[in-house]
Amino acid sequence: MSLSLKHIPCPAGNRCTAFQCIFGHEKDKAKADEDSVIEPVKDDRLSPSAQDRPSKRLKVEPTELSNSSQTGVASNGQTKQQPAGHKKQSLPQSATRPISPPPLKRKAAPSTQMAKAPITSSSTTKPGASSGSKTIVPAKPKKAETLNPRLLKSSPASHEIRLKLLRLLHQEFKRLNDELKKTVKDQEQKLLLSDQDLIVRALDEEQACAIEKPAVYSNVMKNKVMQYKRMTVAQWKEARAKEKQDAQKKLQKDDMIDGEPRKIETGLTHAQEVQLLKRILTPLDDMANHGYVPAVPTEEQIKSAVEGMEAAKGWEKCDRCQQRFQVFPGRREEDGALTTGGACKFHWGKTYVPDKLPGDRTRVPKRYHCCGQEVGDSAGCFTHEHHVFKASDPKRLAAVLNFAETPENPLAPTDRAVCFDCEMCYTVHGLELVRLTATSWPTGEDLLDVLVQPIGEILDLNSRFSGVWPDDLAAAEPWSVNDDLKPSKESEETGSEDGEVKSKKKKLKIVSSPEVARDLLFSLISPSTPLIGHGLENDLNAVRIVHPTIIDTVLLYPHKMGLPYRFGLKTLMSVHMNRKIQQETGPKMLGHDSGEDARAAGDLVRLRIMDVWNDLRRKGWKVVDGEITPPEGEGALTEAFIEGRTKLP
Repeated sequence: MSLSLKHIPCPAGNRCTAFQCIFGHEKDKAKADEDSVIEPVKDDRLSPSAQDRPSKRLKVEPTELSNSSQTGVASNGQTKQQPAGHKKQSLPQSATRPISPPPLKRKAAPSTQMAKAPITSSSTTKPGASSGSKTIVPAKPKKAETLNPRLLKSSPASHEIRLKLLRLLHQEFKRLNDELKKTVKDQEQKLLLSDQDLIVRALDEEQACAIEKPAVYSNVMKNKVMQYKRMTVAQWKEARAKEKQDAQKKLQKDDMIDGEPRKIETGLTHAQEVQLLKRILTPLDDMANHGYVPAVPTEEQIKSAVEGMEAAKGWEKCDRCQQRFQVFPGRREEDGALTTGGACKFHWGKTYVPDKLPGDRTRVPKRYHCCGQEVGDSAGCFTHEHHVFKASDPKRLAAVLNFAETPENPLAPTDRAVCFDCEMCYTVHGLELVRLTATSWPTGEDLLDVLVQPIGEILDLNSRFSGVWPDDLAAAEPWSVNDDLKPSKESEETGSEDGEVKSKKKKLKIVSSPEVARDLLFSLISPSTPLIGHGLENDLNAVRIVHPTIIDTVLLYPHKMGLPYRFGLKTLMSVHMNRKIQQETGPKMLGHDSGEDARAAGDLVRLRIMDVWNDLRRKGWKVVDGEITPPEGEGALTEAFIEGRTKLP
């Protein structure tokens, strides 16, 4: 261990001739003052002259930190204020860059890896707004990467080999880019890559080889290097132009659908279309295993559910990160907390499998739509202050608000069906109703659209998908019995956090509880009124309704693998109707429009009715005097067929 007495002046003074004297000198003080000046750190390892030299470790000898004890210097050359009481650190004498102090502790915030996608705010605040603030915060820029192989869970080769091959690949990219820069025209400047783009491109190609071809990684990388070494500037220019064109096509494909949306023309009146609905009703037999509630839970069942909840003492499993946590309806007495477990870190996007080239049989790991990360690489890319849960047991749902069967309603029209959709938020009781929308079928006219005050304290409005924001609830006027059930025609302009996406949002009124919202829906329907929607078990359970006559587009357009697999409403509309919906969900952060979803489900049902009627016409069925009439000899089957009691002969 070396001895350092720099704080003691050298007895020999300036006449000292000792090599690396352990005592202090004036020149040491001057050097310390010079090192305290903040300058950008230059990394010589990335220079072309240094790429061929073997990397060596720096010899570190302890010296004392300069007098600036309250200021740290980060690796990017920026100063950082240290917390009070922070201990002094020592700098290596031979190191060219100062040591950064430990980062300041802050409240939980979204991970920096969200820089790969637009950063979105918490579901309980408006886009771009932090807690207690409504100012728009710009998205953070992507973190600059260095020419160092990315960390993988299983590396196909040693770090030295990967680094050497990566540098060779980057060197060829840089050569081609520099040669293109000499001959490029003004309109072709977009084909050039910046220094950071060159590094990212090399890292992407090296990482792809390491993940997809681990067994022959070295050979594949060497072949790539030779491929680019033999490539001419003209070939590179052509390849860059094709890349730009493909990227533009992909953006256009994501934003729009080729061709016109499919038109639905049945040739029938609205009443006749409603009459044919009875042929495609969803059978509720044996559907209890898939979330449907066939009967109202009894008092004994509710009592047993309450006893189970009391025994659990509020312990739940988070619906997002799967962590165990405790929830406190009515808030915990000692500190007013709603949940335990701290902040929840999760991926809000669904998983997907990246596209592969034709003939490529390598295994491609799943990734998240929200950030593009591989499944298992991180705990999450987004952070929310509360953990949340979802309760699906009918007895437990009934313990919060019991189910009710649809009552008889002589005022309900018989020549229409009702499409309805619900938006839910997370509360201390699980998922609760926060918006209820109903439209007339097949006209699509608005019948009901109201916000709903949940029973329990709100943990997360789930605004990214529900489209309901805190300001919507705060600014909504209370609904009264004299008000119209339809939404107001007045609207307010709503923008995404980047300020680019704007839409007109309806001004909705709010009812005091889910029970009031259910009564409003009951005023529009009777037990024989067909209820149309997508994934209706979730909507029916949210409103706590037991209804016998339903048409669920999940079952009307089933997945080839059967339940519980299902197609999303967005996918069904894209495939069958050639129409995009739910375009303001996710990074754009405006959420779903329940009216749009309700009408979309209704359009899918009309499409099926059109197919049913075309099949009937081919078999000789006609409309005579406004009545659907079968071919001759089958008159006795007409009523039975339309009522759904028999099949076509």
